[in-house]
Order: sequence, then structure tokens, then C-alpha cells
Amino acid sequence: MTSITLIVIASLVGVCVAKGAADSTGGWLSGSSTFYGSPTASGPPDNGGKCGFKNINLPPFNSLTSCGSKALWKEGKGCGSCYLMKCTSHPLCSGQPKLITITDECLYGGCADATYHFDMAGIAFGSLALPGKELDLHKAGKLAVLFKRVPCDYKGRNINFHIEEGSNPMYLALLTEYQNGEGDLSSLEIKEAGSSTWTPLKQSWGKIWRLDSPHPLKGPFSIKVTTISGKSLVANNAIPADWKPNTKYDSKVNFQAQL
Repeated sequence: MTSITLIVIASLVGVCVAKGAADSTGGWLSGSSTFYGSPTASGPPDNGGKCGFKNINLPPFNSLTSCGSKALWKEGKGCGSCYLMKCTSHPLCSGQPKLITITDECLYGGCADATYHFDMAGIAFGSLALPGKELDLHKAGKLAVLFKRVPCDYKGRNINFHIEEGSNPMYLALLTEYQNGEGDLSSLEIKEAGSSTWTPLKQSWGKIWRLDSPHPLKGPFSIKVTTISGKSLVANNAIPADWKPNTKYDSKVNFQAQL
């Protein structure tokens, strides 16, 4: 039976926004924002991105996603981090905060010259506007925004492990999805059936981690997820012995929705 073990190794709150120009109220920080792709689209044409997430146009992301500059991307380990964002710098800004998730990397344009820059999906950028003014706000091109790190909360969902295409008994690649709390990932470990040893996976790209095994892997597999701040969670027997590539498995567990 799947169970949960939560180990707080270190207490580091808001690691992604530990430095910056803080607003005078509520811990808001100053950043900038642009958009890419069509104003009415979810960003990348494949509805994915460099984190490896799939179908970001659908719930729970609903196209409210963004590429992150270096300080937000964190070499892919910042994938899945959640932020509240609002803009008050333009007459068409609503000033209402929107929840945005990092799903891709931003390398050029504003991301190259700003510490905290969000290159947002067109729909996400438009969500900062007054009702009915979404397309008009896109004409601004670039906005000064306020943002702050918040816990991810995928209500009613557990962490899912998607076994990537190409996985086989000697090679396992996993995408971790719907991770509550910090949302980020610093390490992923696997324990095979009948073993007491945790074997670390290597980050392949974004939130996809892989294991090149010297022997055929034996399931079911237990998975240990560790965040950047050091919080760990164990999903026992999360992946069955008869696992298949391109398949998603519900871990039955999740972190608490807090930083």
C-alpha cells in the first residue's frame, strides 16, 4: 500500500525569491513580463515546454504558465514552481493576482537583462488585464509586474509519475507532475522491489529524470522526491511491476500545500 513519509531536512521558505527588490507590503517582489506565441495561445505549439510538462493548455495549468529567467528556471530545478503575479503599471492592468506556474525556460530578450523575468503564455499575459482588455494589454509588449512565491496546490490530485517514451527495463525516465507545496525538484530516487537501496536518478532535462541501469529493473518501484529546500516524500510502490512507457501512475501521496 502506498504511504507517505515527509522529512523536513531544512527549512528554507521562498527559495526562489530570497533576493530581490521587495515591495513594501505583502512580500511582493518587482519583476518584468513579456509574452510569446499567439495572444490567445498556451505558449509553445505542442502545449508543452522545456520542463517536460504536457497539455499545459488543459487543467490544472489552464495556460496560466510562463518561461522563467535564470533565477526562476534554476537549471530546470525550478520547473513547477508557483507564483502569484499582478500588474499595476499599465492603465489596462487589473491589479488582481493570478497564479502562474513555471513550465519553460527563457533565454533571450527580457530574460537576458532582468533577474526576475516571466515570458508568459499569451493567455497568461492577458489574464493580468481588466476584463475584456486582454488583447489590448498585449500591445504593451512588456510590463513591470509584482510577484511572490506561493505554494502549489493541485487540489484533489496526487503526485503523478509519467514514464516517458523509450523507457525499458534498463532505462527509466520519469516526469513528476502535480507536486504540491514548493513544486520544485532537486533530486529523485528509486527503490526496486526487494531492495533497501535508494538509487538516484539524473536530471535529463527540465523535470524529466532518468536512470541508466546496469541490470534489468525490477518493480514495483518506490520513489523518493526531494525539493530544493530539502523536504522529502516517499511514495511506496508508486509504479507497478508491469509498468509501461508513455503511461502515468498516481502515487497516492503528495506534499502539503505549503512552502
